[in-house]
Amino acid sequence: MKRGFTLAEVLITLGIIGVVAAMTMPSLIANYKVKQTVTQLKKINSTLQNAFMYMRTTEFSGADVNNWEFMSEDEFNRKFAQNLKVVEVCDKGNSDKCFNDIEYTNLNGSPNELKFKKMPGMVLGDGTVLATSWLVDTSPTHAALYDNYGQIFVDINGPKAPNVLGKDVFSFIIEKDKLVARGTQTDNSKYSSLNGASYCSVESGVGHNGLGCTAWVIYNENMDYLKCEGLDWHDKTHCD
Repeated sequence: MKRGFTLAEVLITLGIIGVVAAMTMPSLIANYKVKQTVTQLKKINSTLQNAFMYMRTTEFSGADVNNWEFMSEDEFNRKFAQNLKVVEVCDKGNSDKCFNDIEYTNLNGSPNELKFKKMPGMVLGDGTVLATSWLVDTSPTHAALYDNYGQIFVDINGPKAPNVLGKDVFSFIIEKDKLVARGTQTDNSKYSSLNGASYCSVESGVGHNGLGCTAWVIYNENMDYLKCEGLDWHDKTHCD
């Protein structure tokens, strides 16, 4: 004589399945979001690198190949946008169509003063928003260190949450001949204040903490800095 499951047995089994699902789903969702961020940032890195190199070779030639640095922010932004698939381009001071007045947060949870609306920028076809900013410091103590460089800020999902540096907001340094993911290890003193150890740590109290995670995500293909307090910024190992 065949015997089926009792109602109690079915309910117990369903309860166990529910508990296991409740325990594993957050981890699965978090892992999916990390993989999604890595994929998006690597894609935008490739896209920006190709667009920048193409702009240099088409706009300039010979000795003038690096003259992008003498452009205004708006001029660079418009010329750069010509090499990307954009849905909107905005000049500095006229960016309402590109950016909301978003309040950004540092990786450690503190408020950040970064305002895309104060910069020229653009919205790409996939919803990514870019903002361009020049750092021009001609003081004798800083000129040799910084040598007037630009940055491209990237929010990979536009105005959507979380709007946190190092989670969905990243940064690239504009060099004369390439774009450099902020946080890249280098002996060049120009980047000594842009290192990942200070700018990609949940324990760091520096301003713009989180922007230095750009290199980590691209090259390590993970976001372990979010769960590893005290982890050396270039350590590729996973931690508990």
